[in-house]
Order: sequence, then C-alpha cells, then structure tokens
Amino acid sequence: MSQTKHSLINFIVHGAGQIVNLLAPFIVMPYIIKVCGVENWGKIGVATSLFIVLCLLIEFGSNLIGVKEVSAYRNATNYLKKYIGTLYQYRMFSTIILLGICTFTFLILNVEAVFYFGLLSLVAQLFNPIWFFQGLEDFKTINKIIIISKVLYVVLVFILVRKTEDYVYVVGILGFANTLVYAYYYSKIPKVFNTSQKRLLSFVKKNQAIVVSNFAITFYSNAPVFIISIFLGDFYTGVYKISDMIITVFRSYLGVFFNVSYPRYCYLLQEKWSEGIQYIRKITGLNILFLGFITTLLFLLYIVGIDYFNIETSLKEGLSLSKYLCFLPIIIALNIPYYQTLLYFHKTKTLVNFSLFGAMAMFVLGTLLTWKFHLEGTIVSIYIVEMFITLAMFTKGKPLLNAK
Repeated sequence: MSQTKHSLINFIVHGAGQIVNLLAPFIVMPYIIKVCGVENWGKIGVATSLFIVLCLLIEFGSNLIGVKEVSAYRNATNYLKKYIGTLYQYRMFSTIILLGICTFTFLILNVEAVFYFGLLSLVAQLFNPIWFFQGLEDFKTINKIIIISKVLYVVLVFILVRKTEDYVYVVGILGFANTLVYAYYYSKIPKVFNTSQKRLLSFVKKNQAIVVSNFAITFYSNAPVFIISIFLGDFYTGVYKISDMIITVFRSYLGVFFNVSYPRYCYLLQEKWSEGIQYIRKITGLNILFLGFITTLLFLLYIVGIDYFNIETSLKEGLSLSKYLCFLPIIIALNIPYYQTLLYFHKTKTLVNFSLFGAMAMFVLGTLLTWKFHLEGTIVSIYIVEMFITLAMFTKGKPLLNAK
C-alpha cells in the first residue's frame, strides 16, 4: 500500500469521528441561541476561548512532541511508559495550580457562573489521551473517544439547558462529558509514575518552547473573540461566533489532516528522506485542491442561498459574515507542511518567534481595525496575520526540505 493511500485511509477513518465532532456545535448552536439568546451565545464563546488557551498549559506540547515520541518509540515500551508517566505527572500538577489560580481570579473579578462551570474543561484536559492514540495512528479508538463524548455533550445540553439563564452550564457540560470519556481511555494507557523532580524539570525545559509557540498560535486564533467582546459587546461577539463556525469546521478538518499526516511524515523522513518529501508534497497538493473546491462552493452558496432561508436576523448576519472567511483555510493549509518540517528539525525557537509576532500583530491589528471598522476590521486582521504566518513558515521551511 502506498504511503499516500495509507494516509487517505487513516484520514477517512479519523474524519468519520471528526464529522460528529463538527456536527455537535452545529446541532446545539441554534437550540442554545433560541433558548438563551445571541448575547449569551457570545458569553459562551468568550468562556470557551479562554479555556482553549488555558488547556494548552496542561496539554504542554503532547499533541506535537508527545505524538512524535509515541510514533518514533512505539516499540520501546519501557521508555514510553516513563515518558507518559512524566507527562501526566506534570499535567496533574499544572491542573491543580491552574484550578487554584483561576478560581481565585474569578472570585476577584466577580465573573459569571459560566466561567466556574468551565473549569471542568481543565480537568478534562488532564486526562485527555487522544495524543497517545494519534501517535500510534489508532484512529478508530480516537473516533470512539470523540463520538461518545460529543453525543453525551449534545444529549446533556438538550436535557439541562431549558431556560435563558441555563447558558452558564454549556461550557461545563462539554467539560463534564469529555472528563468522563477521557478518564476511561486514560486508564487504558500504559504508564509508570516514578518520575524524579530532575526528570520532571527536564521534561518542562524540553517542551517549553513549543508550548509557548502553541500558546501564541491559539491566542491569536481566539483573540478576535476577546477583542470583539471588549469593543463591541456580547451581542456582536455572538454574531462573530456564528460566523466563526465555518473556521472552526475547517480548523477541525485541518487538525485531522495534520494528525494523520504528521506521524507518517516524521516516520518517512527518518526512514527514507525522498519518500517523505514526495509524500508531503502529494498529500498537501490533494488537500489544497479539495479545500479550493469546497471553499469556492461555500462562497457561492452563501451568495446565492442565504436570502432563501427564513432565519433569525442575527443568525443570518453571522452566516453572511462567514462568506468572507471562506478562503482563510487555504492560507492556513499552505503552512502545514512547513510547520511540520520545522517541528521535525526541532526549530522550536523559530516557531516561537513566528507565533509570538503573530499574537502581537493580532492584538494590535485586531484592536485597531475592530475599533475602526467593527467586525469587518476583525476579519481583515485575521487574514493579514495568517498570511504573515504562512509566508514566514514557507521562508524558513522550504530550505530545510531541500537540505538533502
């Protein structure tokens, strides 16, 4: 079986689970907006974005470095057990510290209950085992985790969210559903908890650069939500979160593409360089063609079809705004092979520099353009930052592909 065909099979298998992952927010969004209103949907969006950023401090690079470790040393059982034990020992300490800091901060700021219930997201991330099964390319198990947790989430939302003020439970419901499923599959992972303080500190030092990079990337991806919330209020945050659904879908899709291609790409570069290069060029080309077709189709559907549906004005406004975000996934997809290449060559400082600059640029541009041009300004700032990131990755990653 060719490497590309192998990855396409994995992509289809993993993608089947991601369809459920993507459908879940589309199923609950209209119901939550109908029951709780667009403003409260905006509050849910702010809380969700905050916990997505904070969870990175617990995940601590396992979705990248951890996947690479499992992929490269999948047959070295003793090494893997120690590595996994060290990672989860770190996760336990960081979760306890973050829960304490967040609770204290929330009390001082007198935030709404949605943030307190959202703390369950941190507990869920403590147990999250998906990275391990990704490293083994066991996408069937990943599908089980995703499908069970998302079905449980959707069912609980429809049971528990019955009136306007129930919006405070939504983020917590997702955290609760994930915690139950993640904890079960976490118990199946082989691990040894005999980590010394020296080994734990070495682990933190080894991973800190990529964590800073991921933190910055996630920040500039979610910064528009915080900026809109500050300058335009909860209603327009809710409108943006409706339009942002299209990017959420494509980011999830690109996450599947990354998860499937990255372990195989690393393995092939290690075994036979030329096959690795051929593989990433072919799989990336197919991905860009697919995205180009889908995004063009969506753009045309938005233009032609949006006025044919009798939907709420705020929902229509959000969906109309989505058409301007349609082509952003192609820009993001173009940087994936170069991002993976920089990771393979341990160019974490380069990634940190790019992502930190991107975060600062998003903060400055997003603030200025949102203040001046409202939601349209936000979208322009997103395009500018993503184009910079892609160009920077290409500039540094391309020479490495020609190194051998």
